[in-house]
Amino acid sequence: MGRSWLDALADLVDRVPAPRWVVYIGAAVAWVVFGGIIGRAASQADAPLVDPMLAIGIGLPLIVLWARQALDDVAVGALATLRPRLDLDDAATAEVAGDLRRTPPSWAAIALVLGATAGLGSVLGSPSSWGLEERDSGITWAVRLAMAVAGSIVIFGFLAHVVHQLRVVDRLHRRHVRVDLFRLEPLYSFATLTARTGMTLIGVAALGFAAVSLVMPGLRLSAADLSSAVVLFGVAIACFVAPLLSLHDRIVEEKDRRLAEANGTLAATLAELRRRVAAGEIDEAAKLNDAVAAANSSVLVVARVSTWPWRPETLRAFAGAVLLPIALWVVFEVLRRAFPA
Repeated sequence: MGRSWLDALADLVDRVPAPRWVVYIGAAVAWVVFGGIIGRAASQADAPLVDPMLAIGIGLPLIVLWARQALDDVAVGALATLRPRLDLDDAATAEVAGDLRRTPPSWAAIALVLGATAGLGSVLGSPSSWGLEERDSGITWAVRLAMAVAGSIVIFGFLAHVVHQLRVVDRLHRRHVRVDLFRLEPLYSFATLTARTGMTLIGVAALGFAAVSLVMPGLRLSAADLSSAVVLFGVAIACFVAPLLSLHDRIVEEKDRRLAEANGTLAATLAELRRRVAAGEIDEAAKLNDAVAAANSSVLVVARVSTWPWRPETLRAFAGAVLLPIALWVVFEVLRRAFPA
């Protein structure tokens, strides 16, 4: 399997003899200090050494890169949990594990182009949003452009990786899982990954908006911003649910099969009971009562099995992650209108 620039970047971080979070925080601090030094060197004596926009601009992409690697670890752990229920040998399972961590080179290349285009368009289309004015030096513009382009490339690369990873999960569920209706716990493993992926998208977006709001107190959401937020929430929900739908269908099929068997057993037992009653074999018929009760219990047990491939607590955590930013935004808007500046 080919390696992309995203994979090479992740490998580079993992080769550093320090925890990932230390590497990313170090990179963020170095970039912010470098940007501040450049700002002062460009004849802007009043430029702050720590520019909040630089901190936000580099902080969010680094959080995304860290989240990508953390999600990869979750994916590989989920695969290990699901392993006993797969029809794959060890070599094939190892290949799937590698596929979960990688980003196809062609996808990463497309993300690179789209990200660079989006970053350039963001700065050139609205320089003031990046704290730029026409009188600023070329070096200052270059730093902002580099930050915007790098950030956009990382975001697009993350989205490409997420789409690929969740497609691998869907393919695994669709083709290689052996469903046992009474041993479903291992099948819930990837729900943790899909839920955390959706929560990451929402969390990064909410963190970005909160950070920008602190730097720019007068910021107001436009209709386009609200539309983008709605789309983002839709994408986050799709990330959670869509890769699990094929597994849900597999569980439904198995449940229908088991339910048909249980109903068949119950019907046969009841038919035998009626036959013996009709034949006057009352004592023999009475002995079948326990068999009828057991067959009926089997039907009820199968009917109660949930076909959704996630634990209740996983669904609650995801719902909370979706609803919390909405609730906070509503409270913020109510307070803003009640106590205008």
